Amino acid sequence: MSGDGIVVVKEEKKEKSLLGRLFHLAMFAVAVYGVIMAVARVMLRLANRMEEENEGCEKKRYLNFMNGRNIRFQGEKLSEVEVNAVAGGVELDLTEAELSEETDVLVRAFMSGVVVKVPPMVRVEVDDTDVLSGFMNLVPNYEHENLPVLRIKVQSLLSGVRVEMKAE
Repeated sequence: MSGDGIVVVKEEKKEKSLLGRLFHLAMFAVAVYGVIMAVARVMLRLANRMEEENEGCEKKRYLNFMNGRNIRFQGEKLSEVEVNAVAGGVELDLTEAELSEETDVLVRAFMSGVVVKVPPMVRVEVDDTDVLSGFMNLVPNYEHENLPVLRIKVQSLLSGVRVEMKAE
């Protein structure tokens, strides 16, 4: 049997015009924007729910998603603070807070910048896990045993976290 009667037809691929490519790119951008906005709405609802639970508690929890935020405590009693930052910036100011003898601060950061400001004469103990991130502790190491202790645990990915003392 020979292949004389078989004819192979090869389809030529039609190239898209520049206008067609731009249209597809614009549709992709609109879809990505829609997904990001939907996620942002869900994250905002979650952040609001977390902050409602903070009322009257010594344990505070915060979520920051794709924006900048200043979190300040004015005479509030704190035993534990949790800050979650995703693609944004957070300044956590503990300088006016009423810290307990031992206060725990947990900072989780993803593609974010976080600054933790502490009052003078506080011992700061740091446990950090950084992946492709930067961490700086600019607080002097006090050896006094009767000072309040601030335990800061940092978990960061593609972020920068800095602990500094209030400038006087």
